Amino acid sequence: MLSETLVRPVTLPARALASRLTHWLVALLASLFALAPALAAVDSKGTSFWLMFPANFSGAALTLFITGDTATTGTVSIPGSGFSTPFSVTPGVVTSVPVPNSAEVTAVDSITNQGIRVVANAEVTVYGLSRLQATTDAFLGLPTDALGTDYINLGFRNVNIVNATQFGIVATQNGTVVTITPTAQAGSRTAGVPFSVTLNQGQTYLLRSTASSPADLSGSLISATAPIAVFGGHQCANIPSGNVVACDYIVEQLPHTGTWGRSFATMPLATRILGDTFRILASVNGTVVSVNGVNVATLNRGQFHEQTIAGPASINATQPVLVAQYSNSSSFDGVTSDPFMMLIPPFEQFLASYTVTTPASGFNTNFINIVVPNASVGVVTLDGTPVPGASYTAIAGTGFSGARLPVTLGAHNLSGPLPFGAFMYGFASFDSYGYPGGQSFDEVAKVTRLTLSPATSTGTINTQHCVNAAVSDQFSQPVPGVRVDFTVTGVNPRTGFVNANLSGVAQYCYTGTNLGTDTVGGIVSTIAGNNVTRTWTATVVATCDIDRDGDIDISDVNVVRAAIGQTPAANDPRDANLDRKITINDVRACTLRCTRANCAAN
Repeated sequence: MLSETLVRPVTLPARALASRLTHWLVALLASLFALAPALAAVDSKGTSFWLMFPANFSGAALTLFITGDTATTGTVSIPGSGFSTPFSVTPGVVTSVPVPNSAEVTAVDSITNQGIRVVANAEVTVYGLSRLQATTDAFLGLPTDALGTDYINLGFRNVNIVNATQFGIVATQNGTVVTITPTAQAGSRTAGVPFSVTLNQGQTYLLRSTASSPADLSGSLISATAPIAVFGGHQCANIPSGNVVACDYIVEQLPHTGTWGRSFATMPLATRILGDTFRILASVNGTVVSVNGVNVATLNRGQFHEQTIAGPASINATQPVLVAQYSNSSSFDGVTSDPFMMLIPPFEQFLASYTVTTPASGFNTNFINIVVPNASVGVVTLDGTPVPGASYTAIAGTGFSGARLPVTLGAHNLSGPLPFGAFMYGFASFDSYGYPGGQSFDEVAKVTRLTLSPATSTGTINTQHCVNAAVSDQFSQPVPGVRVDFTVTGVNPRTGFVNANLSGVAQYCYTGTNLGTDTVGGIVSTIAGNNVTRTWTATVVATCDIDRDGDIDISDVNVVRAAIGQTPAANDPRDANLDRKITINDVRACTLRCTRANCAAN
């Protein structure tokens, strides 16, 4: 009875209170999102990774290279085997962590416990190297916050030399159901027929097709009920297909389809004289692909276009695509080299700094390709020294320029004022490696609209003006985290970039110092926003209030009188009539403006 007496009277008020609290919380969250700062980009830097090494041609030496912007420590482990080793990172220096050869995933169409766990106390970048003389490659590791659930595999075809087109998967959560639709017969798995496997955290799965040419697991669809890591490649590929003298291991960790892009700018690999092989993979039906302004293919989901490209190139698509650049076999052009696979990030996913490294030994010829906005030519630094403008070649139709930089063995640091692309690779006798230096993984593929505001505004010079760019998808829902590139033309020209906040708004602020009008534009990939204008006017000065105490009195007048004959700067408060001269007329004007009786001193 006591319980009923206490509870019943508060039942309805409690519901009303809960309703009010709900409305209050919604309003509070909305206001917080509106004021939220720009989000840090989801990129290749992270504190948690799940990685794997799909099988090389035979037992290879496995190494993880770890670097970071801040000093930190962490652990590399293989929970399924009991392996664990600590590591420490010094900024700008690469730490090498050898991984047991037993981590190489060789069992095909089987679930194994060979996932490699990297955990750090601060953000790091991780590269993986599978080193075997005459068959080597490397990959950029992706942190768990950059992983997704929808992937399309990209590797290379079989040519009846070593038939082993393959891809690998690592689960990040228990009970992850992965559904795979292979594009080629792979053992008992039939091309075009979906099948599923269930993986727990850290478990790995490798699918390989040994079917005769032109069997290729590229284009295989991979979906999961929780985020997974996917590694595409080939155990020993011949690239291009007609070159059968030598083969080489190729591998890259693949980004999920939501992070693919539409616009790419590429540079040819150094020393190669007949060009490089490219593959462009579509995620949406009806994707039109162009290379250097010429339409070359219309692709459906899972289809790819393959082409040899010599020289700098502009690659564009009407829908998001994945692009890979392949080093060709040595026999293709008679150059010391061999195949590797290197993903090319869309330029809207570039970063502003990188630390990359060569293998410790075995490769005496190493290069870094960079692709930079034209505004950054001569400004981007390699190991603290600006890359000379003469090193660059313009990439027509992109607004970017590229350079191929020979580098010594070891770690190298690159930095620039605007995001740019960096790609590390090297050659030895019938051997090679290559990988992208890093990238963002924001969901730029979702963006369909960019709206800038306010449309027009006016303000005084030497004050700050902010432009809001709202990023949204086809359903008019915000897309947070995406990088918006801004360009200001007019009397205060400049460029900049900001990542959208939780509400999908990127706020770009700058201070105008020149009188006149600016036009501000924004762009995400090929999605351009509306232009807005800002008119800058002269600063309004409280003339005659020389001491800025809020009134005008005899003390102010006397300062003006003492300055007679001087030529003041613009907006000098002593210049009462704004004629850029201090005369007796200014003294009279200030006397008439006195705010105190009889112009008495304060």
